[in-house]
Amino acid sequence: MYPQLTIDVDLIAATTRFIAEDLLSAGISLVGVTKVLDGEPAIGEAMLAAGCSGLGDSRLPSLGRLADHALAPLTLIRPPQPQEVRAAARVADRVLVSHVAVARALGEHARGYPVELLLCVDLGDRREGVLPEQATEVAGRLADLPGTQLSGIAVNFACLSGLLPSVDLFRQAEDILAMVADRCAGEPLLSLGGTCVLPYMNGYRPRFRTEVRAGAGPVFGSDLVSSVPLAGLEPTPPVIAAAVLESGRKPPPPSGPCGGDCFGHEPDTDLPDGDAVYTLIALGRRDSAPSCL
Repeated sequence: MYPQLTIDVDLIAATTRFIAEDLLSAGISLVGVTKVLDGEPAIGEAMLAAGCSGLGDSRLPSLGRLADHALAPLTLIRPPQPQEVRAAARVADRVLVSHVAVARALGEHARGYPVELLLCVDLGDRREGVLPEQATEVAGRLADLPGTQLSGIAVNFACLSGLLPSVDLFRQAEDILAMVADRCAGEPLLSLGGTCVLPYMNGYRPRFRTEVRAGAGPVFGSDLVSSVPLAGLEPTPPVIAAAVLESGRKPPPPSGPCGGDCFGHEPDTDLPDGDAVYTLIALGRRDSAPSCL
């Protein structure tokens, strides 16, 4: 049945093991993020076996697939939608939050043991999180909620504004964690996301218990932000195949007025100047982003 995505689980396991061992040499753990493959349990199992300390996903249904296969611990790496709070409290061991109301609701639906919270702090990317000057006050409120426990803080890079990570920003995050450490249950945790932080780990020695949340690195062997392979790795992309619907030789398109494509975008395809074989396959933007192939 096509289109068909072929995933080399052994290759992903080997790539994950390489990254996990490299991080572990600096005392940093790896959380394998499965959202790029919709929480495929076989991938989650391979990541854990390869050295990941846990799994994460941004979609609750995907996290549920992992939970159904008894894979743990699981982190919901973005706040749940209002209608997802009850399920999130039952499926996720940890949740990234920035609003006290969401955390309170998670605690109300906790399943007999506390839901771990990681407070999102915005160091400049602007996608999510409280500002650094708000972190101490919000952390104090989170720490007092029943049914939950504050484990540390989480930061993201290169998500919205494109702000790249740096050791200076890691140190800023550590300074914030130091200010809220006394409100954390157990050893405070700094959670860094995502694969784009890996090239900046060189020489970084954390002050606190630290983890990196990464999915593209283990699955693709590369950093999608910089579009280059990770040091010591070759690209390991899954292979997508589709049925051919039509194929034949055609002359170049005639000259004349041109508009946007069927998606309202300016066409970015550089068509051949001479005769060429044009092939139509049963694969579209609904299935995959052409720019990523």
